[in-house]
Amino acid sequence: MQILMVEDEDVWADKATQAVSAEPDWTLERVATGREALARAASSAVDVLVIDRMIETDGTDGLQLLSRLRDMGVVAPALVLSSLGQTHQRVEGLEAGADDYLAKPFDAAELRARLKSLARRAGFAANPEVIVLGGLEVRAKARTAHWNGVHIPLSPQEFNILKLLADNPGQPVSRDTLWAEVWTDFPNLPPQINVIDVAVARLRRSIRAVVGEDLIETQRLKGYVLPLPADSFSV
Repeated sequence: MQILMVEDEDVWADKATQAVSAEPDWTLERVATGREALARAASSAVDVLVIDRMIETDGTDGLQLLSRLRDMGVVAPALVLSSLGQTHQRVEGLEAGADDYLAKPFDAAELRARLKSLARRAGFAANPEVIVLGGLEVRAKARTAHWNGVHIPLSPQEFNILKLLADNPGQPVSRDTLWAEVWTDFPNLPPQINVIDVAVARLRRSIRAVVGEDLIETQRLKGYVLPLPADSFSV
C-alpha cells in the first residue's frame, strides 16, 4: 500500500514513519509542500493520503489541497492531521472530503490503527494470505508455518497465537488481546495469565525444535512480540 503524506513538520513525519514501519507491505512517501503533493499525485498512483491541515512551508491549506486532489480524480481515502481538533474543525475536514481526522498530538499506534481502517476502505486485505518475517513463513489459509522451507508442526492453538503475533510484527501483543482473540470460547472470563503463558511456552518449544532458537520476545508489562526482520513482506 502506497501512502502519500503531506507534512512539513519532521516530528509528525517521524511518527508516521514509525507507524508504517510495522507493516511490511506499506510504503510511506513524505512531501513537505502542497505543490509537491499535486505533482506526486499526478505522476503515479496513491492508495492512502495523509494531509496536514496547515502546511506552513508554502502556505497551503490542507483542506483546499484535498479538494484539488479530488478534482484531479484522486479518490484515495484521506486522513487529515491537525492541531485544530475542535468538533466544528473536524466536521470541516470531513466535509472537505476527508475520510478521517486525527488531532495533534497523536502517537504512532493510533495513526497506525487509523491507517489500517483506511486500508480496508481502499480494498487492502487486513489479514494477508502469506506473511514472511525473515525465514519464517506463515500461511493463513493453509494454517501452516515454515522456517526456511521446513515445516513447523503446530497445534491449532499454537498456530492461532503465532498468526496473531505475525499479523503485528514488531509490535507487542498484550495478554488481554491474546486471550480475546485466541480463547474465543470464554468471552465472559477474564484473561487467565497462567494459561496464556503456558500456551506461549508450548509455541516457543515447537518453534525452537525446528528453528533452534526462540523467535518470540517477551516485553515486560506489554506482552509478546515477533521482531520485524528487514526482509519481511506479506501477500
